[in-house]
Amino acid sequence: MKHLTACTDAELLLILQEKSHSRAFEVIYKRYFPAVFRYVFKIAQDKQTAEDLVQNIFVGLWRNPRKSSIENLQAYLFGAARNQLAKHFRALKFSPLQLKFIEKWEATNATEEYLEELDTRRMLEEAINQLPNKCKSVFMLSRYGFLSNKEIAAKLGISVFTVENHIKKALCFLRQSLQMAVMIGMLQ
Repeated sequence: MKHLTACTDAELLLILQEKSHSRAFEVIYKRYFPAVFRYVFKIAQDKQTAEDLVQNIFVGLWRNPRKSSIENLQAYLFGAARNQLAKHFRALKFSPLQLKFIEKWEATNATEEYLEELDTRRMLEEAINQLPNKCKSVFMLSRYGFLSNKEIAAKLGISVFTVENHIKKALCFLRQSLQMAVMIGMLQ
């Protein structure tokens, strides 16, 4: 094998084409695999895909060494890499029928999410309306008025501790109401 490593690409190809010499192939593989792999990986951005595509190139060279009249091995390998990449990316494209299905699915999914959100908001508003008046006022100022506990206390003339208790009470009630609504919805 020592003398094969000193051979030029043209000599290695000739040996490979005439004798299907595995050592000549091995030298070609070791000489060019790293560079071709880096080239393919840079474009594909996926290690496994790059390895597969480069392996396909070398398997093709091994199986059909007589098939082509290769004048420049490096140019041939990088040309084959471009072809493998093009074939790979063509295979990733969706057919018009597949694209139509995906668009319809996304639109349906978005509509369902929107309706679920509206339903959740409606249930939340109903639960808020069931809160005692003072508790409801404190909660609304806190969550929708964006006031601090101290500001709410000053505005309503109650202590900060009372504001905190009303918020805790409201959150606990709302959590229980929504959980109950979800369980009822699951039973239907």
